[in-house]
Amino acid sequence: LLPLSQVEALVLAPDVAWLNARIDRRFEEMLTQGALTEAQANLHGWNPKRPSSKAIGGPELIAHLRGELTLDEATEAATLASRQYAKRQRTWFRSNMKAWRQLSLP
Repeated sequence: LLPLSQVEALVLAPDVAWLNARIDRRFEEMLTQGALTEAQANLHGWNPKRPSSKAIGGPELIAHLRGELTLDEATEAATLASRQYAKRQRTWFRSNMKAWRQLSLP
């Protein structure tokens, strides 16, 4: 909306180790707050082709509820998928926001 010549465009880049730990904590918090119950409520009508079924964590929790994964395996798979998504975002920022100043966050 604003020309880059008139603004200072920034990309905020958190430390990868910090971000990965935060992703892990966030998924554990989601489980504590009822994500598994929500997945259980969606199990009967689950359709992996629906866009909503592609949400990170959803397929993994459904696999757990179907007995295909332990809860620990589902948690690891979901957090890995989140870390991979974050990596794709970093790659996108590097490719598409080269003119932006990157600020590393502690």
